[in-house]
Amino acid sequence: MAATKRPVTAEDLLRFQFVGDAQVSPDGSKAVYVVTKVDGEKDGYSSAIRITDLEGAGKPLTAPWEGERLIRDHSPRWSPDGERIAFVSNRTGTNQVWVMAVSGGEAKQVTKMATGVESIAWSPDGTRIAFLAEEPKAADPNGSDVRVITTLRYKQDSRGFRGYNRNHIWVADAETGETRQITSGDWEDIDPSWSPDGKSIVFISARDERRDIEHIPGVWKADVETGECTLLASGRGFTTTPVYSPDGRWIAYFDHTQGETSAGNDAVWVIPAEGGEPRKLAKDFDRSAVNWIGTDVKWNGGPHCPVWSADQENIYFLATDGGNCHVYRVGFASGEVEAVVYGDAQVVGSFTIDRNRTGKIVYIASHPHSCGDVYVRELGVSGPGRQLTDFNRAFYDETYWSTPERFTFRGSDDWEIEGWILKPYGFEAGKRYPLVLQIHGGPHTAYGNALHHEFQMLASAGYAVMYTNPRGSQGYGEKFVRAVMGDWGGKDYEDLMKAADYACTLDYVDESRLFVCGGSYGGYMVNWIVGQTDRFRAAVTQRSICNLHSMFGTSDIGFYFNYAELGDKDIWEHEQFILERSPIRYAPNVKTPTLIEHSEYDLRCPMEQAEQWYMALKRFGVDTELVITPDEGHELSRSGTPKHRIARLRHILNWFERYRDTE
Repeated sequence: MAATKRPVTAEDLLRFQFVGDAQVSPDGSKAVYVVTKVDGEKDGYSSAIRITDLEGAGKPLTAPWEGERLIRDHSPRWSPDGERIAFVSNRTGTNQVWVMAVSGGEAKQVTKMATGVESIAWSPDGTRIAFLAEEPKAADPNGSDVRVITTLRYKQDSRGFRGYNRNHIWVADAETGETRQITSGDWEDIDPSWSPDGKSIVFISARDERRDIEHIPGVWKADVETGECTLLASGRGFTTTPVYSPDGRWIAYFDHTQGETSAGNDAVWVIPAEGGEPRKLAKDFDRSAVNWIGTDVKWNGGPHCPVWSADQENIYFLATDGGNCHVYRVGFASGEVEAVVYGDAQVVGSFTIDRNRTGKIVYIASHPHSCGDVYVRELGVSGPGRQLTDFNRAFYDETYWSTPERFTFRGSDDWEIEGWILKPYGFEAGKRYPLVLQIHGGPHTAYGNALHHEFQMLASAGYAVMYTNPRGSQGYGEKFVRAVMGDWGGKDYEDLMKAADYACTLDYVDESRLFVCGGSYGGYMVNWIVGQTDRFRAAVTQRSICNLHSMFGTSDIGFYFNYAELGDKDIWEHEQFILERSPIRYAPNVKTPTLIEHSEYDLRCPMEQAEQWYMALKRFGVDTELVITPDEGHELSRSGTPKHRIARLRHILNWFERYRDTE
C-alpha cells in the first residue's frame, strides 16, 4: 500500500462521478453518455450528456445549468440520421423531451407534459418521438384531496400513492412538439418500441381482469394512427422490452415462466410480428438475462433490451454469471449462446451496438475498483475493450481500495457458495481483525465484481468485509435461485452461518469480533440471525422485515411477493408457518446489540416493520437504537440524498465501532 493512499470515508460519496447509458451513433463513429455528479452543497445529483468519438473521453454536449435547482439531463437517444440527440431533462421543472443538434447549439424543448415523461424512442424516419407519461388525474369536483382506493396496487415505493395514474404511450412531433396520446386505460403501458415502418409501436401491458391480483403482462402492438391495440403474446413472468427485428417480421423480448417473481431465468423469446406462439431461445442457458449485481455507486444504468444483429442471425443480451455480468448473443435459428464481452472481474451494466455499418459495441463496465466507465470494441474480435472514460481517476489514485479476494465454500446440502472478502486498510500479516458479514437484499439479486463504497469504507476503518451469494441469489441457475422459496430462514441461514464458519478459519479474522449487516431481505436475515445465534458482537439491520404476517397487508408488494416467496402460502391458510418464519417470534432470544435503520417513506418494507422490531428488542432489554431517515424510501442507500446517505454510513460505522473493542 502506497504511503500516500488514504482510507475511504463516508464523505467520499461526494467525490464520485457516475458514468452511464452510453449510446453509439448510427454510423458507429461516436457515442454519447451521461455523467452524474454528486452535489453536496445542493444535496442532490446533477447530470450532463457528453459526446465522444471512439478514441477518448470527448467533450460536453449538454452542461448542468447554473442556479438553485439541480439539472438532470439524461437518456440520450440518437436520431436515425445521427444528426440530433433527443434526451430527457428537468430544466423547466419536470422531465420533458428535448432535442439538440449534435453539431451544437441550444437544445429545444419538445414536450410540455404536466406529469413529466420517460422512456423516449425515435420513430424510424426521425420525425416523431414516442415516450411514456401519465394521464393527468382529474381534479375532484368538490375540491377534496381525499383518496378513494379501489385497487390493490395503489402505492409503489419511490412513486408513492399513485391512485389511478398510469403510464401510457404518447407521440410528439420532433419539430413542432405537437403531442398525441396513443394508448389509454386503467392499466400501465411500458417499454415502447417502433416497428421499422413506423406504423406500429410494440409495448408491454397487463390488461387482463386479474392484473390487480397477479400482474403478468403481455406483448401488445398499437397502431400509431388509430390507437388500436392488439395482444401479440401473453406473458408468463416478468415480460419486458419487446423489439422488432430489422425486417419487421419478428419481435424479441425477455420473459420467464415462473409468474410474478424475480426467481426465474429471464430469457430471450421471439414471436412473429403479427402474433403467434412464442419461442424461447437458448433453452439450455441456465442464467438470467438481467444484470443482477448490486452496488451502491451506480447511476443512469441505461436500458437493457434484446438487440438484433443487422443480419438477424443473432440477438444480443446481458446475463449475470456468478459475480460477473457479460454480454452474450444467441443464434436466432440455432439457439446457441456465445459470450461476446466478458471478463473475470467485470460487470457490464448496459450496452449498445452499431448494427448498420461498423459492428462496434459500446458498453458501460465496472469492476471492484471502478464504479463504471465507457468501453468500446469490435464485435467478433476477442480480447478486452478499449476504455474511453476515466472520470474518477484522480479520486481512485489518492484513495486506498481493498481488492476483493474470491473464495468458495460448502454451504447447506454441500452446495458450493461463492463469496468475496476485503482485507482491511493497513493489513498486517499476523494480526487479527474484526469482520463484517454483509447480506444482500432481494433475495434474488447478487453480490459480485462491482465497487461497493460502503464495503470499502468499512475496510478502510479496519474491518475485514465478507459478502457472499447464498441460495436464492441470481447468477447460478434457476434451481439455485428458487431454492430459498418457501424456506426463508432455513437453508439460506445455514449457508450464511457456514460463511461465518469459513471466515473463522482465516488466520487474520478474530472470531470473537464478528459483525453482521444487511438490508431489505438482507435485513430480514440479520433479524433472523440475531434471533437464532449470539455469535455476532453487533448487528445493523436496514429497511428490514421482522413480521411477514403484517407485511402481507402493508408492503406495496406484500400480498403477492410474500405469497410466492413463502412457497405459495397465504396468511389465512398458513398463518402458523408465516409466524414461525418471522423474526419477531424470536425476539425474546435476541442478545445481540442491534441498530435499526429505516426510511420513513419506505413502502417496500414499511416503517411499521422497524417499529415492531424496535419495540420488541427494547422490551426484552436489547441494546438497540432506531434511526429514522425522513423523506426517503427503500432506495436510500443507492439513490437517497447525499446528506442522508452519508449519515446512514456514519451510523453503521459508529455502531460497529461502539462494540469493536468491548468484551
